[in-house]
Amino acid sequence: MTTTMEPKSATAAMPANGLSAARQATDEAAARTRGWVQDSLKPAAEGFSKAGNEAVQSGRGNLEAVAQSAQAYLTGVQDLSRQYATAMQGLTRHALEDARAFAGARSLEAVMAAQASFTRGFIERALGEGTKLQRTALTLTQQVYAPLTRRATVVLEQMKPSRGA
Repeated sequence: MTTTMEPKSATAAMPANGLSAARQATDEAAARTRGWVQDSLKPAAEGFSKAGNEAVQSGRGNLEAVAQSAQAYLTGVQDLSRQYATAMQGLTRHALEDARAFAGARSLEAVMAAQASFTRGFIERALGEGTKLQRTALTLTQQVYAPLTRRATVVLEQMKPSRGA
């Protein structure tokens, strides 16, 4: 009777061993798959992380350039406004002096001479002040756009494909 019992217990143990072997094979396959997926996704995750960090750095650089440009604009407009006010005060002062001379003229010839002098002087001063204001405005424009131009140059350099690639 012992011989007939042994085959039954060996037969009963086979499904348990097969199930255990299948479970072990499945666990090993899952572990290999998990490792493969992690190894495969790691470069992509690192790439996304690097791209995200670069985007943040680029955005920060852009904001800094805009802030520098805005600061230059505000400072420059204040200076330009002061210069304009000073120019207008000077022109007004000269106009009042010329008006006094015009009012003090005693003859038609003196009035005509005062008028010609007044007109010539006003045009010369206005052109001189206008030229100064124009130079200041041009300098202001260059100062406002300088940070933006530098930033655009940096961004374009970063976008160029590397020569080694």
